[in-house]
Amino acid sequence: MTALTYILGAVGLKVLRQRLGRLGYWSLTTGISAVLFGVNAKPMAIAFFSLVVLMGVFSELEELHLSFSLSAFFTLLLNALIGAGSIALWVSRIGPKWTVMVQSTLESLLAPLSKINANIQINYADLMMQLPSIVLIMWMGAIYVAVLLEGRMMSMEPGKPEPVLPSMRQQLLALRMPDAVVWLLILSLLGTFGGFELKKLAAVSANVMNVAFVLFFFQGIAVVAKFFERLRMGSFWQFLFMVLIVVHLFLFVSLVGLIDYWLDFRARLDKRTPEYKRET
Repeated sequence: MTALTYILGAVGLKVLRQRLGRLGYWSLTTGISAVLFGVNAKPMAIAFFSLVVLMGVFSELEELHLSFSLSAFFTLLLNALIGAGSIALWVSRIGPKWTVMVQSTLESLLAPLSKINANIQINYADLMMQLPSIVLIMWMGAIYVAVLLEGRMMSMEPGKPEPVLPSMRQQLLALRMPDAVVWLLILSLLGTFGGFELKKLAAVSANVMNVAFVLFFFQGIAVVAKFFERLRMGSFWQFLFMVLIVVHLFLFVSLVGLIDYWLDFRARLDKRTPEYKRET
């Protein structure tokens, strides 16, 4: 639930950036972050400000008319560099006990899961090794959801119709991973399950694998959305089925996205549409 709240918060920040402009956005959000930090809600302040930077930088790149892929890539790269630098400074200040602090934080955050289901066993050591990819995936999800829902949020003002589908949202429907992502996935699978004794190699491979699977999940979602479009499914049913797919069929959709790299399902669907019209 915390991760979902974080991701959905990006939508409001994206709309806020459009409403207030550059100066208003950075002034207001930086002030809120400072207040949170000042009242000793430091984790919340850091999480909020990371989201502020994420959506602020992405909006700046969007206004430069970069594509969705380039805007997302450079935004994630900048956030990752800032995050890595901040963590390095924090570790140098805290010393060796940083691992204990991180693990205790994870245990407190995930404690409700054990209360819901006592059979859930969490390996906190493995989870800590995969934290970089978890954070990166949350940023990726925030950008994706913000672009997807921004138009809906902007149209909620009384008397204003929903705007024409923005270019960024159109690009989500045509999202296709480059060749490098396929090779990264293959190499990460080999490093994760290849039985190598180097723990650092396994940790890096697991993080890369997590990110690659999520990238292909986004491509798979684009395939599913194209299929729904061809079925002329209503918005309500599309939303309902998308929620079910995201919750229960994540791995399946990722595999659909991976196979789409070779079979190009969307091109096949576009080809079948005129054939269907001729037959009817």
